[in-house]
Amino acid sequence: MPATSTPAQSVVIYPRPGADPHKDRIVFAGGGRRVTLVAVPDEEEAAPVVAGLVAEGAGLVELCGGFGPVGAARVIAEVGDRVPVGAIGYGSESLAEISRFHLTFLTGQVQSELFLVLVPGADPDRDRAVLDNGGGATFTVVAVPDIEAAERVAASTRAGLIEMYGGLGADATARVHAAAGGTPVGSITYGIESMDAAAAFRATTDVERHP
Repeated sequence: MPATSTPAQSVVIYPRPGADPHKDRIVFAGGGRRVTLVAVPDEEEAAPVVAGLVAEGAGLVELCGGFGPVGAARVIAEVGDRVPVGAIGYGSESLAEISRFHLTFLTGQVQSELFLVLVPGADPDRDRAVLDNGGGATFTVVAVPDIEAAERVAASTRAGLIEMYGGLGADATARVHAAAGGTPVGSITYGIESMDAAAAFRATTDVERHP
Protein backbone atom coordinates (compact mmCIF):
# COMPACT_ATOMS: atom_id res chain seq x y z
CA MET A 1 0.00 0.00 0.00
CA PRO A 2 1.47 3.39 -0.90
CA ALA A 3 2.03 5.75 2.00
CA THR A 4 0.68 9.30 2.00
CA SER A 5 3.14 12.19 1.81
CA THR A 6 2.84 12.94 5.53
CA PRO A 7 1.59 9.78 7.26
CA ALA A 8 0.98 9.64 11.00
CA GLN A 9 3.80 7.42 12.23
CA SER A 10 3.55 4.91 15.05
CA VAL A 11 5.89 2.13 16.13
CA VAL A 12 5.40 -1.30 17.65
CA ILE A 13 8.34 -2.62 19.68
CA TYR A 14 8.77 -6.33 20.36
CA PRO A 15 11.66 -8.47 21.71
CA ARG A 16 13.37 -11.00 19.47
CA PRO A 17 16.70 -12.57 20.53
CA GLY A 18 19.60 -11.45 18.36
CA ALA A 19 17.55 -8.76 16.58
CA ASP A 20 19.12 -5.70 14.97
CA PRO A 21 16.68 -2.79 15.52
CA HIS A 22 18.12 -0.93 12.53
CA LYS A 23 17.41 -3.79 10.12
CA ASP A 24 14.68 -5.97 11.64
CA ARG A 25 11.67 -3.85 10.75
CA ILE A 26 8.28 -4.50 9.19
CA VAL A 27 6.44 -1.50 7.72
CA PHE A 28 2.76 -1.12 6.80
CA ALA A 29 1.30 2.09 5.39
CA GLY A 30 -2.15 3.19 4.25
CA GLY A 31 -4.97 5.60 4.89
CA GLY A 32 -2.70 8.33 6.20
CA ARG A 33 -1.02 5.99 8.67
CA ARG A 34 2.40 4.34 8.80
CA VAL A 35 3.12 1.58 11.33
CA THR A 36 6.67 0.26 11.79
CA LEU A 37 7.30 -2.88 13.84
CA VAL A 38 10.81 -2.89 15.26
CA ALA A 39 12.49 -5.90 16.88
CA VAL A 40 14.89 -5.35 19.77
CA PRO A 41 17.18 -8.01 21.24
CA ASP A 42 16.03 -7.48 24.84
CA GLU A 43 14.21 -5.14 27.20
CA GLU A 44 17.35 -3.17 28.02
CA GLU A 45 17.72 -2.13 24.38
CA ALA A 46 14.12 -1.00 23.98
CA ALA A 47 14.31 2.40 25.69
CA PRO A 48 17.18 3.91 23.65
CA VAL A 49 15.75 2.43 20.43
CA VAL A 50 12.37 4.02 21.12
CA ALA A 51 14.01 7.35 21.94
CA GLY A 52 15.73 7.25 18.55
CA LEU A 53 12.48 6.42 16.74
CA VAL A 54 10.70 9.30 18.46
CA ALA A 55 13.50 11.62 17.35
CA GLU A 56 12.90 10.34 13.79
CA GLY A 57 9.23 11.34 13.96
CA ALA A 58 7.28 8.52 15.60
CA GLY A 59 4.18 9.98 17.25
CA LEU A 60 2.92 6.90 19.12
CA VAL A 61 4.66 3.89 20.70
CA GLU A 62 3.08 0.48 21.35
CA LEU A 63 4.93 -2.18 23.33
CA CYS A 64 4.59 -5.95 23.02
CA GLY A 65 3.26 -7.84 26.03
CA GLY A 66 6.67 -9.44 26.45
CA PHE A 67 8.00 -6.30 28.14
CA GLY A 68 5.68 -6.19 31.12
CA PRO A 69 5.24 -3.19 33.44
CA VAL A 70 8.94 -2.87 34.30
CA GLY A 71 10.07 -2.76 30.67
CA ALA A 72 7.25 -0.38 29.78
CA ALA A 73 8.19 1.92 32.66
CA ARG A 74 11.76 2.16 31.35
CA VAL A 75 10.52 3.22 27.93
CA ILE A 76 8.07 5.75 29.38
CA ALA A 77 10.84 7.24 31.53
CA GLU A 78 13.10 7.54 28.47
CA VAL A 79 10.43 9.10 26.24
CA GLY A 80 8.89 11.36 28.87
CA ASP A 81 5.88 13.30 27.64
CA ARG A 82 7.07 13.63 24.04
CA VAL A 83 4.73 10.91 22.70
CA PRO A 84 2.15 8.52 24.22
CA VAL A 85 3.36 5.00 25.10
CA GLY A 86 0.97 2.06 25.40
CA ALA A 87 1.57 -1.58 26.31
CA ILE A 88 -0.22 -4.84 25.63
CA GLY A 89 -2.44 -6.11 28.43
CA TYR A 90 -4.55 -9.25 28.75
CA GLY A 91 -8.07 -9.45 30.16
CA SER A 92 -9.27 -11.99 32.69
CA GLU A 93 -10.58 -14.27 29.94
CA SER A 94 -7.00 -14.70 28.67
CA LEU A 95 -4.99 -14.80 31.90
CA ALA A 96 -4.92 -18.58 32.40
CA GLU A 97 -3.90 -19.27 28.80
CA ILE A 98 -1.28 -16.53 28.63
CA SER A 99 0.21 -17.85 31.88
CA ARG A 100 0.49 -21.30 30.30
CA PHE A 101 2.08 -19.73 27.21
CA HIS A 102 4.67 -17.99 29.39
CA LEU A 103 5.45 -21.14 31.37
CA THR A 104 6.03 -23.17 28.22
CA PHE A 105 8.28 -20.38 26.93
CA LEU A 106 10.37 -20.54 30.11
CA THR A 107 10.85 -24.28 29.59
CA GLY A 108 12.20 -23.65 26.09
CA GLN A 109 9.10 -24.67 24.15
CA VAL A 110 8.58 -22.24 21.30
CA GLN A 111 5.03 -21.48 20.16
CA SER A 112 3.62 -19.55 17.23
CA GLU A 113 2.57 -15.92 17.71
CA LEU A 114 0.22 -13.68 15.72
CA PHE A 115 0.27 -9.87 15.69
CA LEU A 116 -2.69 -8.06 14.11
CA VAL A 117 -2.14 -4.41 13.15
CA LEU A 118 -5.00 -2.09 12.17
CA VAL A 119 -4.06 -0.24 8.96
CA PRO A 120 -6.75 1.41 6.80
CA GLY A 121 -7.06 -0.22 3.38
CA ALA A 122 -4.81 -3.17 4.26
CA ASP A 123 -5.03 -6.46 2.35
CA PRO A 124 -4.43 -9.25 4.91
CA ASP A 125 -3.45 -11.72 2.17
CA ARG A 126 -0.70 -9.45 0.93
CA ASP A 127 0.22 -7.20 3.85
CA ARG A 128 1.83 -9.75 6.12
CA ALA A 129 5.20 -11.09 7.24
CA VAL A 130 5.99 -14.57 8.55
CA LEU A 131 9.21 -15.21 10.47
CA ASP A 132 10.61 -18.49 11.74
CA ASN A 133 10.45 -18.92 15.51
CA GLY A 134 12.22 -22.28 15.31
CA GLY A 135 10.89 -25.76 16.00
CA GLY A 136 8.16 -25.36 13.40
CA ALA A 137 6.69 -22.29 15.13
CA THR A 138 6.20 -18.95 13.41
CA PHE A 139 5.87 -15.28 14.23
CA THR A 140 3.22 -13.82 11.92
CA VAL A 141 2.34 -10.14 11.52
CA VAL A 142 -0.76 -9.23 9.50
CA ALA A 143 -2.17 -5.79 8.68
CA VAL A 144 -5.98 -5.75 8.77
CA PRO A 145 -8.39 -2.99 7.66
CA ASP A 146 -11.11 -3.71 10.23
CA ILE A 147 -12.35 -6.02 13.00
CA GLU A 148 -14.01 -8.43 10.59
CA ALA A 149 -10.71 -9.06 8.82
CA ALA A 150 -8.99 -9.51 12.19
CA GLU A 151 -11.54 -12.20 13.08
CA ARG A 152 -10.97 -14.04 9.80
CA VAL A 153 -7.19 -14.01 10.18
CA ALA A 154 -7.37 -15.13 13.82
CA ALA A 155 -9.72 -17.99 12.96
CA SER A 156 -7.41 -19.28 10.22
CA THR A 157 -4.04 -18.91 11.99
CA ARG A 158 -2.80 -21.34 14.63
CA ALA A 159 -1.03 -19.37 17.37
CA GLY A 160 -0.29 -19.62 21.07
CA LEU A 161 -1.06 -15.92 21.54
CA ILE A 162 -2.50 -13.01 19.59
CA GLU A 163 -1.63 -9.36 20.15
CA MET A 164 -3.46 -6.45 18.52
CA TYR A 165 -2.12 -3.02 17.65
CA GLY A 166 -3.10 0.21 15.94
CA GLY A 167 -6.39 0.90 17.70
CA LEU A 168 -8.04 -2.53 17.91
CA GLY A 169 -9.70 -2.22 21.31
CA ALA A 170 -12.00 -4.11 23.68
CA ASP A 171 -14.70 -5.04 21.17
CA ALA A 172 -12.10 -6.36 18.74
CA THR A 173 -10.38 -8.25 21.56
CA ALA A 174 -13.60 -10.05 22.51
CA ARG A 175 -14.46 -10.90 18.92
CA VAL A 176 -10.97 -12.11 18.01
CA HIS A 177 -10.77 -14.15 21.22
CA ALA A 178 -13.99 -15.94 20.22
CA ALA A 179 -12.92 -16.36 16.59
CA ALA A 180 -9.62 -17.91 17.65
CA GLY A 181 -11.32 -20.45 19.90
CA GLY A 182 -10.06 -19.09 23.21
CA THR A 183 -6.47 -18.25 22.25
CA PRO A 184 -5.23 -15.51 24.62
CA VAL A 185 -5.64 -12.09 23.03
CA GLY A 186 -3.96 -8.91 24.22
CA SER A 187 -4.58 -5.31 23.20
CA ILE A 188 -2.93 -1.97 23.89
CA THR A 189 -3.77 -0.01 27.03
CA TYR A 190 -2.50 3.41 28.05
CA GLY A 191 -1.61 4.80 31.45
CA ILE A 192 -3.24 8.01 32.58
CA GLU A 193 -0.12 9.93 31.57
CA SER A 194 -0.63 8.93 27.91
CA MET A 195 -4.42 8.83 27.48
CA ASP A 196 -4.99 12.37 26.22
CA ALA A 197 -1.99 12.30 23.88
CA ALA A 198 -3.01 8.90 22.47
CA ALA A 199 -6.54 10.17 21.82
CA ALA A 200 -5.13 13.22 20.05
CA PHE A 201 -2.93 11.01 17.85
CA ARG A 202 -5.92 8.84 16.91
CA ALA A 203 -8.00 11.92 16.12
CA THR A 204 -5.26 13.13 13.78
CA THR A 205 -5.20 9.84 11.87
CA ASP A 206 -9.01 9.87 11.62
CA VAL A 207 -8.91 13.34 10.07
CA GLU A 208 -6.24 12.28 7.59
CA ARG A 209 -8.21 9.18 6.71
CA HIS A 210 -11.51 11.05 6.32
CA PRO A 211 -10.68 14.56 5.02
